[in-house]
Amino acid sequence: MNHRYIIGKTLSNIGNTILASELMPLTRIVPQGISYPYDIKRIAKNRKIKTIFDVGANIGQTSRFLNWHFPQAEIFAFEPINETFKTLQKNTHYLNKIQCFHSALGSHESEKLIYIREDSELNTLIEPSELPSNFKKTETVKITTIDTIAKKRQLTSIDILKMDVQGYELEVIYGAEFYVKNNLINFIYAEIDFDEHNKECQDFGELNKFLVKNNFKFSGFYEVFRWGENKRYFGFCNALFVNCNL
Repeated sequence: MNHRYIIGKTLSNIGNTILASELMPLTRIVPQGISYPYDIKRIAKNRKIKTIFDVGANIGQTSRFLNWHFPQAEIFAFEPINETFKTLQKNTHYLNKIQCFHSALGSHESEKLIYIREDSELNTLIEPSELPSNFKKTETVKITTIDTIAKKRQLTSIDILKMDVQGYELEVIYGAEFYVKNNLINFIYAEIDFDEHNKECQDFGELNKFLVKNNFKFSGFYEVFRWGENKRYFGFCNALFVNCNL
């Protein structure tokens, strides 16, 4: 394994351990854009983070990470792929604040065929223009909506909506119409890029335009992936949006 990766990962884990501690004060000394959970805490101030939706939970990486930062929050983790969902359950079964749902989220109740790829993080509900070269098999997945899940559980609000669904982010938000229109979602954290031709990653401009119309403001970029010689090119990253009513 690359020694730079090991050093970087170790330093990142140390930093997150410090920032996740309840003893760590919310201070301006920590630069904005280093840790999105820490920045959310600063913006939320005295507001408790009680409910988190992890959409595209994969094998539970983000659910566990957010449980670390917000141990009091109920986390709803959604993963539609059979094999990946089983791993998600295995990785989170000891954390009673994480509830796993074997379903995708979208704009309406339905079922959809998905091409399963070798790398589970690349699975997407976006219709491919041609068959992916690295797909293993197909699977039909169930799709429900945020409004359906949240209303069924009588949730008064969703504090953090995290999405990593390979270009399907706006479809997920369309399915949260009631909670979006009534300002019942406080933070949205989504994977984005700036290539409008790449349908398997959410275009930032398109997402930002929709959220600005619905009383959100862009707050910052996190976890930037770069590529090319000397990492000269921007690949993708995550974006944090904040409801203006906070």
